Amino acid sequence: MDAILLVGGQGTRLRPLTARRHKSLVPVCNRPAIEYLFDWLARSGVRRAILALGLANEDLARCYPAGPRGPLELLPIIETARLESGGAIRNAVHAAGIDDRFLVLNGDIYLDFDLAPALAAHVARGADLTLALHEVDDPSQFGVAVCDSDGFITGFVEKPPPGEAPSRLVNAGAWIFERRIVDEIPPGAVRVEETLFPSLVARRRPVLGYRFEGHWADLGTPARYLALHRALLGAANAIDPAARIAPGARITGTAIGPGSDVAPGAEISASVLWENVRIGRGAVVRDSVVADGAVVGEGAVLDRCVVGPGATIASGSRLPAGTIVDAGASYHEPHAG
Repeated sequence: MDAILLVGGQGTRLRPLTARRHKSLVPVCNRPAIEYLFDWLARSGVRRAILALGLANEDLARCYPAGPRGPLELLPIIETARLESGGAIRNAVHAAGIDDRFLVLNGDIYLDFDLAPALAAHVARGADLTLALHEVDDPSQFGVAVCDSDGFITGFVEKPPPGEAPSRLVNAGAWIFERRIVDEIPPGAVRVEETLFPSLVARRRPVLGYRFEGHWADLGTPARYLALHRALLGAANAIDPAARIAPGARITGTAIGPGSDVAPGAEISASVLWENVRIGRGAVVRDSVVADGAVVGEGAVLDRCVVGPGATIASGSRLPAGTIVDAGASYHEPHAG
């Protein structure tokens, strides 16, 4: 079975974290996010992963060229124009010569569930399309699916107002396609979520909603990215062996990448530090993401902040909660504290 990974986006919702790297290369517990999808595909029996690469995705293409990667065969397909999800699927199917049932994944998700029962249900129910659905507490930021008593989808509501969602089951970005419906994707740069999916439902074609209980996360924003780490780590840490943690530094529920340096007396909790980050003596970092090459000065305090790659936080600065520091920028607050 083949899988198409939709990795052509620009990661705008994750900025400034994606200012200098593809969103699929953003580290999750010190591994590129896309590698968790590769692992899941391999465990699920998929043998070929087709990377639908958009414009300005050269860094991802360099990291994962065509050829074997463990049990998977990778096939990057470079798009020359913006295609959106529908155009990207159609282009990948034709370019890769897919002639049978296949899987589609959004490239900015983390998921871990058993695919076999979903495939079995898809086949047994004669579905043209099956959407993996996941129950969330607040569906207002997602596409919500409405299902009948037999599990078939009868409608969609995109980002319903808080408290008004018809269900808490959201489109998890993992779809089983029958090859025959690819020809029903409208021409041009279109999103299947807005064209093909509702069209199939409106025409009463069998679109199955498969609810799964495994882990799932949308990595599309810094807040969701950080929430995934909290779910994976709890109070544990993921510290790369090449990171340097000084005696007296206190680390809780945090991922720290290679080459990073944490000075004595620093306190870091529920945060993510990328590669080559420097945390000064006595600095405090809580519920924050600090991207590669950033420097947090001595005694600085960060709480629910996002620090872009190569940024500098001056010693003694106290950043207001929710502060976003752009890539390469400097934050200086001389009268702090």
